[in-house]
Amino acid sequence: MTSEAQGSARARAIEWHIRLRHGDDAAWEAFAQWLAEDPIHAALYDEIEQADLALEPLLPAVIFREAANDADIDDHDQRQGPRWRWWGLGGGAAAAAVAAMLVLAPQATNSRYEVATGPGQRRTISLEAGTQVTLNGATRMRFDRKDRRFASLEAGEALFQVQHDGARPFTLEVAGRRVVDVGTVFNVVRDAGAVRVAVAEGKVLYEAKGRTIALDAGQAVFDSSLAEAPRVTRAAIGAVGAWQKGRLVYSGEPLSQVAADLGRTLGVRITPAPDVADRPFSGTIALRGTGADELERLTPALNVTFKPDAGGWTMTAAGAER
Repeated sequence: MTSEAQGSARARAIEWHIRLRHGDDAAWEAFAQWLAEDPIHAALYDEIEQADLALEPLLPAVIFREAANDADIDDHDQRQGPRWRWWGLGGGAAAAAVAAMLVLAPQATNSRYEVATGPGQRRTISLEAGTQVTLNGATRMRFDRKDRRFASLEAGEALFQVQHDGARPFTLEVAGRRVVDVGTVFNVVRDAGAVRVAVAEGKVLYEAKGRTIALDAGQAVFDSSLAEAPRVTRAAIGAVGAWQKGRLVYSGEPLSQVAADLGRTLGVRITPAPDVADRPFSGTIALRGTGADELERLTPALNVTFKPDAGGWTMTAAGAER
């Protein structure tokens, strides 16, 4: 990629970093497509995000000047030329620094920031000693620079390893619910219309719909927006967060859930057809690759067929086309 093309891609990464703070589903789909266009896009986006975080200690010493009105801006530009146009052409550290300033300016009075992964990507965020969050693919989270004991899962899946502090409990917000740690390792998924929490170590308090449910290691909760109350089940401790090691473990979960998990991990969109969406599946899926070849390999185990469509793949009953 030429320096000019890389500068243009970096400018686009800045735009995405700003836009995704309030992005809807369509924006995230477009962002995923942009990431898939070239491997360097993900690296540039990560560069901008890291520059954003690196400038945090400098914010108290930074003064953001604002023009009194648009007329002043236009007049200034006519006399001295465009103030920010050069950063898209030069590339390098100076461009990254200016990019971070542009990103941070609207956040000068807001301590919250967003971290996101594209489909098939993973990322680990260390919040403080002994506490880290690992994001699975297609996941979006918010954190707080002033409160390292807070996080919000906007979409996707994340594994939490939390150092317990009785005076300052770690709190996760997800779809209007709260998960409060009591010193633990737990996995949380936010899919369309449902929240899933599984505990591998310690204990969490799950607060939703006027209830507080204590979950110990080896327990999980499934909370659907369609159900009146969350449902508590058993969870194999070794299966909690097993996606980090390329394994997906199920015990009677519907194929719609399997499709969503595969999509996040493999970086593809998989839509289950109505005839298989509710079919239960039990077993362990060991992932070895990505893309169409991996889906083809999983076909016999899942007893389904994967058919390409405009948005990715459709999961149908095996032999449905016949």
